[in-house]
Amino acid sequence: MKSKILTVLILIIATLTLACAQISDNKLKPQQLFDLGELAIEKKAYKTALAHYNECLRLDPYFWDAYHSRAFTKEKLGDTKGALTDYNIFIQSKPENMEALFTRAILRYNYGQWAVAKEDFIKLLKTKSGETNTVFYQTDQTGNTNKMITVQGNMKANYLNYLGLIDWKMNNYKSAIKYLDSAIKDNPKEADFWINRGLVKQSSRDTAGAVQDYKSALALDMEHPIASHNLAVLSGFQGDQKEAEKLLTEAIEKNPKLSYSYEERGYLRMKSKNWKGALTDFNDAILLAPAEPDNWLNRGITKEKLKDFNGAMTDYTQAIKLKIDYERAWLNRGNLLVKLNRIKEALEDYSLAITYYPDYGLAFYNRALAHHKMGKLKEACADLLQAQKLRTQIEPKIMASICKN
Repeated sequence: MKSKILTVLILIIATLTLACAQISDNKLKPQQLFDLGELAIEKKAYKTALAHYNECLRLDPYFWDAYHSRAFTKEKLGDTKGALTDYNIFIQSKPENMEALFTRAILRYNYGQWAVAKEDFIKLLKTKSGETNTVFYQTDQTGNTNKMITVQGNMKANYLNYLGLIDWKMNNYKSAIKYLDSAIKDNPKEADFWINRGLVKQSSRDTAGAVQDYKSALALDMEHPIASHNLAVLSGFQGDQKEAEKLLTEAIEKNPKLSYSYEERGYLRMKSKNWKGALTDFNDAILLAPAEPDNWLNRGITKEKLKDFNGAMTDYTQAIKLKIDYERAWLNRGNLLVKLNRIKEALEDYSLAITYYPDYGLAFYNRALAHHKMGKLKEACADLLQAQKLRTQIEPKIMASICKN
């Protein structure tokens, strides 16, 4: 009996202690909650910081600095949409804050909100930089953080660079080049600006101009992986596959963590029928970018050429899992199933390829051949005629043998 009473007393004391703690917390003022949030950020305890800022703003919805700090916290927690909302509220109250405007501009850019990101960068371009202690880290197109910048520094060239990239994303190539011309004029020693202008020129089919810009970037930074990679790709487009493979190999040596350099070299090796070399490249590409379906498809094709049919089947299937409407993967797996004499399954794959891409002439053609193997001449002829309608080249002998009537 005594033990039961003691237990009840302990529970009562614990409940009262918790209630007192909650009362104590509730007595904290907005400034105190904000300060606790700032301390939590210093310790990188972002969830704790978010809770403090939420409570601070619940008590005082006009505590503007809390919106700014909460936006930063949400950004760290991966809530880009929430961060943008808080930056919008803060900037509406303090439109002169360059630091917040710059951060919002980059977030909008990364979020694909090109038009409003452009508005922010134009405003930044027209506004004199103020003092700030905040340090920003510029990320290049490989995802590597490689430069430290501050808003109080000479940011004009950076704003112009972003404006050029935004217009590039919006397919306004002439305007994009003008912005990047200005960025380069303002800071000609920044390799990334030359590379970005090269990308725009490449998109506008000025191959010679793009090549020259990539070479200029390499003159400033011999180890720049993007310049090496893009120069190699353009060499391949121009028909010099040996030079392209050499440049891609150099790009890989400079930065062995870029999956797309392995992808491009693997593709070049496929074109030259260097299947073993291609297999090595696609193995590396998949290791670095396992969610990219093209790598699995190309490795499947390579394995099929090397007579590894089981491996090819696995890779085609993985490509389909990653991208269910990947019509090329359905077609290639269907072709392999025919090779393995699994015709019924092949027909299903061809049909799915056509479902996802109704104008896929090659899928109609291959399904026609599969129908023919099963003796379904009517279905085979119908598919063959549809393939012909979609401008797929068909040998007269095949047409005559399948569509006899």
